[in-house]
Amino acid sequence: MTSLSWYIGLAVISMVPGIYAIYTKRHIYKISTLVVFYLFATCITWIGEFIVLGAFNSYAYKPGIFTDPWAENLTGHLFLNATMFPAAAILTVTYSLGYLGISLITAFFILAEHLFVKLGIYEQHWWKYYMSGINTVSFLIISQKWFSKVKHAQYKIPRLLTFYFIGFLIIHTPAPFLLLLWKQYYSLALIDKLIGNLYRSSIIFIFTYHLIETAFVVFFICVLDKWYWKVVPFIIAILGQSVLAKMNILIFMEGWKLLYTILIYSVCLVVFILIEKYTLIPDDHF
Repeated sequence: MTSLSWYIGLAVISMVPGIYAIYTKRHIYKISTLVVFYLFATCITWIGEFIVLGAFNSYAYKPGIFTDPWAENLTGHLFLNATMFPAAAILTVTYSLGYLGISLITAFFILAEHLFVKLGIYEQHWWKYYMSGINTVSFLIISQKWFSKVKHAQYKIPRLLTFYFIGFLIIHTPAPFLLLLWKQYYSLALIDKLIGNLYRSSIIFIFTYHLIETAFVVFFICVLDKWYWKVVPFIIAILGQSVLAKMNILIFMEGWKLLYTILIYSVCLVVFILIEKYTLIPDDHF
C-alpha cells in the first residue's frame, strides 16, 4: 500500500462509526444537529492542529503526494482531522460513552499513530504518545459537555460560539485547498521571514485572518436580526480580499483571479447563513 492509501484508509475507517451513529440515532437527535456538531468538532480539531503543528512543528505527516514537507503536513491534516476526531466526537455524544468507551477510542488513536510511525508515513518531533492520549480524552470529554448545552439550542452563548467555530471552518476551508492546488497563497514579509516556508506562512496568515473575520461574520449574521445586516459580511469579504490582493499579500497563480476567490467566499457565506437559519433552532425561551 502507498502512504496515501494508508491515510485514506484510516480516514474512511474513522468515518464509518460516525456515520453509523448519526444514522442509528436520527430518531433521538436531529440529523442537522449532529452534522452541525460534526462541523463544530472539526473546527476545534483544526484549531488544535494549528497550534501544535502549525505553530510548534510537533510532528510531520507524510502522505507522499508533495515534496514540500509543509504541503505534506497540510494534506495529512485535511485527511485525518476532518474525519478521526469529529467522527469520534459524534460517536461519543450520541452513545453517551463513558470512560471505557473513551479509553477504547483513545487506544485506537494511539495504535494508529504508532502504526503510522512504524510505516514511516508519520514522524513525531517533540510530540509523544501520552500527549495524544491526553489530547483525545480531553477532546471527547469536552465534546460531551458541549453537546449537552447545544443539542436543544437552549442557551444563547453556546449557540453563538458553536456557530463561530462552524463559520470559521466554512470560510477557511477553501484556503488550504486553493493553496495545495497552487491557485493562490498569502505572503507577508514579516511572517515569511520568521517561518521560512510558503505553505506554512500562508496558512498561518490566513488562518489568523479568518479567526478575526469570522467574529464579524457571526455578529452580523447571528447576533443582529435584520436581514440587511447579512450583507455586511459579503462586503467585508470582498473588500478584505481585494485589499490583500492590492497589497500583494494575496498572490494568484496559474490564471486564478480575484473574482474566483470572491465567488468562493460568497458561496461559503451563503452556506453559513443557511446553516445558521435552519439548524440549532432555539426554543421560545431562547
